[in-house]
Amino acid sequence: MDPERIDALFEEANQHLEAGRAEEALRCLEALDGAALDEEERTEWTALCAWALSDLGRHDEAIELLEASLDAEAPSARVLGTLGVVLSNANDLEGARDVLERALAVQPDDETAIANLALVYEKLREYERAVALYERAADFGADIDWILPRKASALIECGQYNEAKATLKRYLSLVPEDATQWVALGILHSDDDEYDEAFACYAEAEKLSPDDASLRLNWGVTAVRARRLKDAYQQLGLLRSVEPRTTRWWLLRAFILEEEGDFSNARAIYDRVVRRTGFRDRGELTYALEMAMDFFARHKLRPRCARLVERAYAANACTVELCEAYREAHGHYVKRAYWYSVVVEADYRPGLEEIHDRENGANRPPTRFARDYQVVARNHDEAIGLVLDFARKMGEKNPQVREFIGQEPIEETYTGIYEVEEEAYVFAAQDDAGRE
Repeated sequence: MDPERIDALFEEANQHLEAGRAEEALRCLEALDGAALDEEERTEWTALCAWALSDLGRHDEAIELLEASLDAEAPSARVLGTLGVVLSNANDLEGARDVLERALAVQPDDETAIANLALVYEKLREYERAVALYERAADFGADIDWILPRKASALIECGQYNEAKATLKRYLSLVPEDATQWVALGILHSDDDEYDEAFACYAEAEKLSPDDASLRLNWGVTAVRARRLKDAYQQLGLLRSVEPRTTRWWLLRAFILEEEGDFSNARAIYDRVVRRTGFRDRGELTYALEMAMDFFARHKLRPRCARLVERAYAANACTVELCEAYREAHGHYVKRAYWYSVVVEADYRPGLEEIHDRENGANRPPTRFARDYQVVARNHDEAIGLVLDFARKMGEKNPQVREFIGQEPIEETYTGIYEVEEEAYVFAAQDDAGRE
């Protein structure tokens, strides 16, 4: 085939992929015979096909295609980089990290691979490493419009809030039409009690996206914090008009009532919200549970806290924010402790957000699961006790600690569960392998 025609098909496939049209991209690529292409063309064809397959959720096919290419030819940074992205999409973050490191060993200045590796480290919660890689990717010419918001997010996780604000301000000087990041910057100012700056950010977002529910909710929350209740009620009305069927306006209403001293009616709203079974999306669910836990913990409603953490655990929604409030209600204050990341294994049960072994996941039904539980404790023994006791209280059968995978010192905090990973790796236990 004419090289110009091949390049045109590659360009067309790229455009489809960037627009989220993976099926159309595959149809373009199927017009080419991969075996008839030269090495450079075959590398590009393989990478684009794998990208499309992964976007369609066909990760195993994408991985097989990429691994076959690596077996047949010398390692290509393009193929390795694509394989890293596909593995990340398939939730194999450790595998993605290792492959992207290999890609950079082949081509150290590949800004796309550097940026994708930064994102993988961010997903692995190695935020300082992610920040450094985002900066390196920018130095090599990666798309700064994508890099800066991601870097800001990682900086927030590192607790570097001033640096995060500076990064978002730089981004918004380049992309002032991004309402979402104006809201994000407003939230950072609000968290630092910089209310005038927060209101200014929300006003910029309002010019761009006046019907944004996140804008109305966070503007209302900031108004309550600033004790500008007239503004809070105005945002409540706007939020209710934008999202009349979600819980968010109820939660803002409860927050306002608490500020006004009407604890009884605020509590009634939180009780009503946590009894709800239908939420529009996971974000609405986690926000509702976090707000309720924060209220129950601040008002020493320990039985409600205990019931709510069970509700959150069943929904795979034991987030950092929810668990922090729960620890303050049920944990012990300590001046010095450690944060531990502990992998716990227990009997398989329905209701998990499941990750399967991509090679053996379909061969046998799972009998066990492994999940990351993060905990604050004074030592390893206390960490083991807290994690296993929590797992049993949540109904897990035959839990046991598989390994410790992280430890960091922490000061002036409360002991207890720090977070439970949303997803769980499910598998057939070794001693069940021969049973039929």
